[in-house]
Amino acid sequence: MAPVADHFPFAVQRGWRNNSTDVSGGKLEVYRESWQRMMQLFGRLHAAGVPLVAGTDSLAGFMLHRELELYAKAGIPPGEVIRIATESAARYAGVLADRGTIERGKRADLVLVDGDPTADISDIRKVSYLLKDGVGYAPAELYEALGIRRFADPPSVGR
Repeated sequence: MAPVADHFPFAVQRGWRNNSTDVSGGKLEVYRESWQRMMQLFGRLHAAGVPLVAGTDSLAGFMLHRELELYAKAGIPPGEVIRIATESAARYAGVLADRGTIERGKRADLVLVDGDPTADISDIRKVSYLLKDGVGYAPAELYEALGIRRFADPPSVGR
């Protein structure tokens, strides 16, 4: 959670700083080596053409963004990471016919990002506006209602 921790209330940050994992007796190095091997595995799976689908059940949105960052860190190009999170997810969920890509006749659920996540995947965190089922949302307002400091300003939207 390090990339986003300072956006959250201090009480939440404090909980994240508590380590419940035993890292004594050389275990930390074993964990770090295991992590590196897992990252290599993801890169190799992708290079071999094994389908990957992004998803997590932890801290909605924030951990998915982290997962996408880790795919890029594993060597998957950021544009391909975006495709994994959109088109591939829709394909494997069986809903590609009406979502997952931007095409005429498909649902117009869109995410407006302040940056270029195809160049820097971490820009995926800078969501400034989203459109879901024809309704627009400014995440900055939602975040602030929860005590989370915004990641991007909402755009000026007019009709």
